[in-house]
Amino acid sequence: MRRRLKLAVLGLAWLGSVAAGSLPAQEPETPSGFSSKPEKPARKQPAFFRRPAKAAPAEQLAYAEGLAKEGRLRQAMKQYLALVHEWHGSPEAPVAQEAYARLLMKREDYEDAFDEFQYLFDHFAGSFKHDKVLEEQFKIANVVRTQRHGGLFFFSGVTSPERALPRFEQIVRNAPQWERAPEAQFMIGIIHEDAREYALAASVYEELQLRYPSSLVAAEAGFGRARCLQRLAKDTPRDEDATRNAIAAIAAFLRDYPSDLNADAARAFLSEMKAHLADLYYERAVFYDEAARKPEAAIIAYRDFISLFPSSERRKTAEERIKALQQQREIQNEK
Repeated sequence: MRRRLKLAVLGLAWLGSVAAGSLPAQEPETPSGFSSKPEKPARKQPAFFRRPAKAAPAEQLAYAEGLAKEGRLRQAMKQYLALVHEWHGSPEAPVAQEAYARLLMKREDYEDAFDEFQYLFDHFAGSFKHDKVLEEQFKIANVVRTQRHGGLFFFSGVTSPERALPRFEQIVRNAPQWERAPEAQFMIGIIHEDAREYALAASVYEELQLRYPSSLVAAEAGFGRARCLQRLAKDTPRDEDATRNAIAAIAAFLRDYPSDLNADAARAFLSEMKAHLADLYYERAVFYDEAARKPEAAIIAYRDFISLFPSSERRKTAEERIKALQQQREIQNEK
């Protein structure tokens, strides 16, 4: 309950800040399942190799824009960057910084472009249109996620979706109440899940449901969490807690989204996990009965099995073993 209240308060704070056009002074905590927050890049300073061509920021901006219009992109980038370094506190600096990032993107230097867009959030918050920059960062993160690397001759190379992880995480940190933040967080979960990092993926999906319960991807996240916990349970078949966690997550998904397109698959998962849990209970009773030779513990375990799984095909066998163990106990007591 406290966690939900905390998230709600954070959400209201961010909504107010977005409406005002600036970021809040205090940023929300790093969501669970995310990597640690990266350090803020150092402020760009005047430098010998970053000297502007003009004597004032307004003239410098006009000069750089003219170079860009002429198609002299490399020179334009150099002059935009010189403006930011020389007159960091000027109104023209965030304009030049954004223009520089967009030219990097145009040149398909995607990861560098993302970092330069991020510089706007880190040093010029409130001085640019956040939604537009977030859209560019989202596009870049998706390109990085699907981009192929290491291609040679007839080979197209391989994708490295994990390279996009810090990008999507940064988008959520930049604006957790942005309309596409749930989608960005969902992509984080997908990347972890595809990498078989099921515990991390489940944590990210759960956080998404808590933060964005009304989002279009909330149901998909609920099923993703159930799916990941089911896979964790299958990877650790002797872990009873893992199986119980999977059952609880699947049941919660079916309770909240009974008509979802994934509901039938979830019911199959639930049936499989319940059957596995029944096996674990029955095997424990058999262990006490046959291996450990502890009839009292075996009777208790068989009764637990019958109580929890009354429709099991093994119920009759369990009842017969309870009766046999009780008779053995009575015979021993008579001696």
